Amino acid sequence: MATWDDVAAIAAALPGAVEGRAPDDAPTYTVGRHPFARLRWADDGREILQFWTMEPDAGEILAGRRDVFFRVERFKVKTTVLAWLDRLDEQELAEIITESHRARRGVRTG
Repeated sequence: MATWDDVAAIAAALPGAVEGRAPDDAPTYTVGRHPFARLRWADDGREILQFWTMEPDAGEILAGRRDVFFRVERFKVKTTVLAWLDRLDEQELAEIITESHRARRGVRTG
């Protein structure tokens, strides 16, 4: 069962990662000017991880795991995913954070 503290430990070790705050004061990790991990909360206080992928078919890939990955929004060049942190194990969390960092690090800034 992962928590934001686990996200922080993984994210902080990635090249160029910077701990910060979203406009609503939620904890984030960014690379360049792009967030790659963001904490959100359910109404009951349960922790939600927001992360990004360059996988355009993420919705289809994750469709069988709606108990973990419950919202996938596809945009022009990226996909954002919301996942229940307490449903992720350490290995899967590390893979997700590393991939999100890679995807966001590669986004052109101008």
